[in-house]
Amino acid sequence: MNNALAILAHALRMLVHEPATTLRVITPALLIVLASVIAAAVFAPDALAAFQATPDTFVAPAASSMFLLLFLSIVGLVGYALMAILWHRHVLLNAAEADSALRPGTDVILGYLWRAIILALVQFLVAIPVGIAIAVLGGVGAALSGGVGLFFVVGILAGVFFVWVALRLSVVLPAAALGKSMRIGESWAVTAPIANTLWGVALLLALLNVAISLITVAILPDGFAIAMIVQTMIYIIEGLVFISVLTTLYGHLVEGRSLS
Repeated sequence: MNNALAILAHALRMLVHEPATTLRVITPALLIVLASVIAAAVFAPDALAAFQATPDTFVAPAASSMFLLLFLSIVGLVGYALMAILWHRHVLLNAAEADSALRPGTDVILGYLWRAIILALVQFLVAIPVGIAIAVLGGVGAALSGGVGLFFVVGILAGVFFVWVALRLSVVLPAAALGKSMRIGESWAVTAPIANTLWGVALLLALLNVAISLITVAILPDGFAIAMIVQTMIYIIEGLVFISVLTTLYGHLVEGRSLS
């Protein structure tokens, strides 16, 4: 667990050591993400409301609103990916260089997006048998005393497992941000020496996300549009932590950088 704490501490330290620098690096992508969320709240509120509605209150949104929401969602995801690329490059390339030297080209962005799509598909395939197992255990637990508690524990363990798999596979993303080629199998192999440590990292990340979620529920405002923006900022913070962990893993495992 000490090594897991060292990895997470290093990732967090990079983010908060110079917060002004962190904000400056990710601002272009941050603006894209926030603009897409605000545009969705302003121009496609009926489509957003449809996802929040119950069967009794559901009202079918206009097709144009759904297409606009889909487009804005894609824009937001691209902005999120750009945020990751900018942070990977800022840390792993010479951060002292001018920002213009660290800006990714179109080929880097497209390569990153392609690898992110492949990773999402792989993790989706992994999720199928795990989801079936959770459903079976949930059915068994429902028939037993304390079944709700069992289902909750299984859910937490499944979440840790998914994060662990993501950590093992996603070292390809910092590589892609640098314009380098790395296969998913190579990511699995390069993380093999610290596979056990990554269980600890996955657990810490899961606990951190739970804590952030609880805080979010406590502070979330009543207004739908404002609540969306607050939730988006929370997702960005959670994403930045994971992105920084991947940056730390690449620097440590591939480039031989120290965690101190």
